[in-house]
Amino acid sequence: MAVTTIYAGSRGTVRHISAVEGELEDAWNDARGSNTTTGNTVVSSGNGQMGADMQTTRGGDFQAYCNRAYFYFDISEIGADDITAISATIIGGSNSAAEGDWIVARANSDNDFGTIATSDFPLVFNGTTAMTSYSSEVSTWNPNFGGNLGVNTVALNATAVSNANSGGASAQELCIGLLNYTYDYGNSEVESNFGQLINGVALASSGTGRALLTVTHQASGYSNNVNGIESSSIDEVNNIGIASISKILGV
Repeated sequence: MAVTTIYAGSRGTVRHISAVEGELEDAWNDARGSNTTTGNTVVSSGNGQMGADMQTTRGGDFQAYCNRAYFYFDISEIGADDITAISATIIGGSNSAAEGDWIVARANSDNDFGTIATSDFPLVFNGTTAMTSYSSEVSTWNPNFGGNLGVNTVALNATAVSNANSGGASAQELCIGLLNYTYDYGNSEVESNFGQLINGVALASSGTGRALLTVTHQASGYSNNVNGIESSSIDEVNNIGIASISKILGV
């Protein structure tokens, strides 16, 4: 098994603000939008935000804000190896407290979005409101505060691993979105003012603040056990690398 670190090639956060001031549910649904919704503002460097935010206006109505963070990773340097596991590490920003459960979801059908734009707000949607999870719900977030770098690492699921492998030797890639789990991904009914559920996200393009993937992979080849030893623990058989072996004794 080999482990390779892949840094994000594109990054950014985008926010959409509710265009209506009315009931809680109306305000949030408008802020969350659909696969055709365009954001209002973007951040491509420094500190961005992801999460959900509900505020009371001066007139007593409600204004909602939906924030999403996007990162694209080119994994093609792994080549023909089979990816067996992936974890994502995102550095917390220093501009916001750590609040709200979050999740990693598939974005942009795993294509590079380039420089973040307001039109990228709906990249996380498969259809009008459907999303594909790339992780489980995460209940903690470490901000970059008080000397703490703010490292947040989560294991990506089998769907993410499968999609990363599906690109083949020269086109393995992932595009991920980070968003509030309860109200954005889960689209839960808004029954009360949930306030500010915002997590700061670092958007560094160099140095220790970069988002990264830790990718575990192995050369493809003979995939059966040999003398009771699992294939994942075998690099060679009789000094021949497993990538060059398709059969052993006709099997």
